[in-house]
Amino acid sequence: MIEATSASSALPDHIERILEAARIAPSHDNLQPWRFVVSGETISFLVDPERGRSHGGALGPAERVARIAVGAALECALLRAGRMGALVRVEEPAPGALVTVTITQPKRTPEPDKALMRRTTNRRTFDGRPLDDATFAWLAEATPALEGARTRWFGRERVRVLGPIVAEGEELFYADPAMREGAIRALHFDARDREEVKHGLSVGCLELTPAERLTLDAFRHTPADRLAAMGAFRKMGARAQRLVESASGVCVISVRSKAPEADVAVGRSLQRAWLALTRRGMAAQPMGAIPMLETALEADPGSAGLADPGPVAAVVGALRAAFPNFERDERVAMLMRFGWAPPPTSSVRRLPLEDSVGKALDPG
Repeated sequence: MIEATSASSALPDHIERILEAARIAPSHDNLQPWRFVVSGETISFLVDPERGRSHGGALGPAERVARIAVGAALECALLRAGRMGALVRVEEPAPGALVTVTITQPKRTPEPDKALMRRTTNRRTFDGRPLDDATFAWLAEATPALEGARTRWFGRERVRVLGPIVAEGEELFYADPAMREGAIRALHFDARDREEVKHGLSVGCLELTPAERLTLDAFRHTPADRLAAMGAFRKMGARAQRLVESASGVCVISVRSKAPEADVAVGRSLQRAWLALTRRGMAAQPMGAIPMLETALEADPGSAGLADPGPVAAVVGALRAAFPNFERDERVAMLMRFGWAPPPTSSVRRLPLEDSVGKALDPG
């Protein structure tokens, strides 16, 4: 593993600008599980050993969503480097790194990409208006396959099929003790609704109804059997179904490989799709419960939360069956709803760059 100190001082100017773009990438629960190790003009992208374990759930889901976030950060960095006309050279990954790149010879200092700055998670109900064929074609052209990850776009007809499946997946997600604990741990219950927290999420940004807020608060101090009896998990599933069924469509990113570099490609593809939607004035929200459950099932099907893997396997199978044109060995690595909605009532910020940047220490 690369040893690193947390210092962003004395970075080359173009490297600092590129990493400023990387740090505003999306991440599950805004936990920002990346670490950028800089040596001159060379950047290594790693999973932070502390933030990368804070997602909750089995080790498999924690690692996978962290690597996806690192992939999104890499895509942001490469986008900024491209706008600067810099030369990017992919290196052999440094020990412990997912990706290592050298970025040299910037030709200009342009204004930041507006879509990159505007992109945000919108958890509000969308208006459900259908997309025209030209927009679907444009989105498909803007998101070609990337290193084994494939991005596909589906409209309202698939949304109606997915609603009950996503509801069941969300219910199982919250019924899993470790995943539920991780989701709750990421929330700042003491933050004001419009307060822009720098790490994790405020309750306000979840766009919950008053009844859903009460359910979420009950997760903090109510035993699991009591939660099940009061229908708390079912209520969260119903909320997810309502959100998905309000969408104009869904974006699905699939991949065959389970290798770490495949997760990085998924993260890059996710960011490309999200930016394409942002440029078209559309809102988006990833729906990650079922992919995380599938990863947990693969990693440790006998864990406490997945002691009965049958329901999880069934919902994973139902999600795959909803996309019959996928190959048998493809897995749904990311599901994202999209459409039109008013702006979020609350948003989140990011940690300062120095909290994510380090330099390699001298091994001697």
